[in-house]
Amino acid sequence: MSIFVECLDENGRPKTIEFALANMHSGGWYTWSDSKNKIYANLRLAEKVGVNGNIVDNPITELPTEAEVNAKLKELQDAWDAANGG
Repeated sequence: MSIFVECLDENGRPKTIEFALANMHSGGWYTWSDSKNKIYANLRLAEKVGVNGNIVDNPITELPTEAEVNAKLKELQDAWDAANGG
């Protein structure tokens, strides 16, 4: 996940909802209405996604709730903390 380096703090701990989203489903299932302000309010479902070299309708039909995204980020942070003595 080297493309998500900006989603980690200086120690490699997850710090953004983008990292949580990338760990909820595979592929480019989400997008942003404002790519410079990646907050939940700007989160959108991508209409089309690439699957096995084909462009298809996004199989993900609902955004997770903000609480679900925040819970996923906390889960990833807790796992990182446990693995790194935090």
